[in-house]
Amino acid sequence: MDILMNGNKVDFTIENERTLGEILGSLESACEKAGMTITAIRVDGKVVSADGLDGLFPLSPEAVSSIELDTINAEDIIVLLREYGTRMTSFVAPLKDIPLQLQTGKDMPVLETIHRFSLDLQSLYQLLPLIPIAGLSPERSSVDGIPLGAYPSELAPVLGELIKALETKDTVLAGDLSEYELAPRIERLGATLSAV
Repeated sequence: MDILMNGNKVDFTIENERTLGEILGSLESACEKAGMTITAIRVDGKVVSADGLDGLFPLSPEAVSSIELDTINAEDIIVLLREYGTRMTSFVAPLKDIPLQLQTGKDMPVLETIHRFSLDLQSLYQLLPLIPIAGLSPERSSVDGIPLGAYPSELAPVLGELIKALETKDTVLAGDLSEYELAPRIERLGATLSAV
């Protein structure tokens, strides 16, 4: 069985491991010791979801020909967080422009901004649980005293209200929420992420 990590073949000798679960456990332990975590698993070229792991764990090593692992380390996480800081900051001006766009009937650019912002925010949310691996201090990984990992709970209600206001065509509320509630929070989030 071939084992590849980030595209490179790994020299792994099966000792006491009798199942793929035990092998993956050993590989995960080795990654943790090296300051990395596994972000994706492919078995025989097929991506294994988190739900699919239970079916994979009891298999014998002879049942598969290859395991490919993607990993991420602390430096990678910090680089990604900084990139998201720049991306979040780039949404501040468009969010502040939403009231004027709504007043002038430019609904489509508003919807495009909210859509792009939501997609980027969703991707960021998937990265936030990896912050502990980066070893960031609480001061470097919090916004307004709220840990970055918990910050989505601060944004979700405002974003939900904004979307509802857009759906009901309450342009005044949508404008106020985007300019005075969401944009300042995103600005602070972007600044924090850029400075990690």
